[in-house]
Amino acid sequence: MWITSKRNLWLIYLRYGAFVLLATLISGLMFVDTLNSGIYVETFPLWIIAVSIFSYNIVFQRFWKHLYKTRNWELEESAEYRRRGFRSMHFALIQICTDFIALLLFIYFTGGVETPLYFFFIFHAIIGSLLLPGSVMSAIITGTVFVTVIGAVLEANGLIPHHAIEGLLPVPLYNHNVYLIMYFSFYVITIYLSIYLTNSIARELYNKQKSLTLAYRSLEEAKVSKQRYVMSVVHDLKTPIAAVITYISMLLEGTYGNLAEELKRPLVRSKKRLDSAINTINNILYISQLKLQSKIDELTDIDLGQLLEEIYSEMAILIKSKQIEYSFECPENHTVVMKAERKLMKLALSNMVSNAYKYTEAGGRIKVAIYDDENSIQLLFADSGIGIPENEKNKIFQDFYRSSISKSKGIEGTGLGISIVVEVIERYRGKIEIKSPSGLSMGENKPGTEFLIKFPKAKKLNKKA
Repeated sequence: MWITSKRNLWLIYLRYGAFVLLATLISGLMFVDTLNSGIYVETFPLWIIAVSIFSYNIVFQRFWKHLYKTRNWELEESAEYRRRGFRSMHFALIQICTDFIALLLFIYFTGGVETPLYFFFIFHAIIGSLLLPGSVMSAIITGTVFVTVIGAVLEANGLIPHHAIEGLLPVPLYNHNVYLIMYFSFYVITIYLSIYLTNSIARELYNKQKSLTLAYRSLEEAKVSKQRYVMSVVHDLKTPIAAVITYISMLLEGTYGNLAEELKRPLVRSKKRLDSAINTINNILYISQLKLQSKIDELTDIDLGQLLEEIYSEMAILIKSKQIEYSFECPENHTVVMKAERKLMKLALSNMVSNAYKYTEAGGRIKVAIYDDENSIQLLFADSGIGIPENEKNKIFQDFYRSSISKSKGIEGTGLGISIVVEVIERYRGKIEIKSPSGLSMGENKPGTEFLIKFPKAKKLNKKA
């Protein structure tokens, strides 16, 4: 492919600039005429051409927006896109041909071969060569040269009227045979050379872009292979750990006979550590699975308020055991719903509540709130916990990263909770922001942390999904 949809839009914007230039030129000619300088040109057909350019450009812009949305032109490299028939290159071809027709008419009404505007064709040829294959552009230029030569011959022989800029030249040149031969010789050489050079540069850039695209795809494939390898290795680690847990559980249950009390305590602690290891392995496997998935599957309407209440009910005993003041805010008489996969969303939101509980000391506060505006759904998770140092705020979104404060206080964790949240919310075009101290700060030792998750409205998500 030689064309992208964005270049079509670039051509449309450029045409608005051309209209302004033409309008300025025509106005300048009218002003010169009022000065009685002896220079005169009929401006009425020029205004018609300029207004026509502006009008069909508006049509092109609306057509581009419609096609971009309905045909997904960003997928133009895929086989699916190529089967759709009408491509962005075809749209560019229509635009270039229309511009050449308008320019032919504009040049005809400003003197033909006598006007300096004739070399605007070279400028258009360069633009067209950036958008279209060289063979297509050569065909367009060949047709244009044929029309202009025939038109010049017809003018020279009086078969069609000549619209000159009166007073610009001391003697007419449109009927001078030697001038016409020299003029078109230089014109043809210049315009074809411009096409060749521009296409050579465009082809080189295209090849480099193609190489970069292939390299990026290779990196993505390598990333997928690496992720699968990680899943395989981690899964193999899970099996022997699970077996050890099973044997410890059997020992504690007395399957192999009664154990002395002094032996039970280290076995219980060992089992706890191994359970934590299994939990870490499950998180790693889940993250790997998320990264390998390429689509958002099983989207359903989720009542976020109801989901958060369900998460709280599962953690209420733990939160109350630390005497933490928990508050939940949701728009009154208004159900906030978004489309997502319920298990993924519950995993992300439960990690947020769990983190707030884990890092908030006894007697602290936790606040969860839902805000719904015209463009987005926002979820707030704030606490009065240990907080996060300023220089570590961005690092906590990384896999396995744990803040220096949590380590110093000996708080258990894997550093995967927030990274799982980020994986999930980014799948639904969401963003997460962090602030510490939070709005629930209880002093220097309990600055707290505040996370704000923003999701676009469901209708916007569906357009992209």
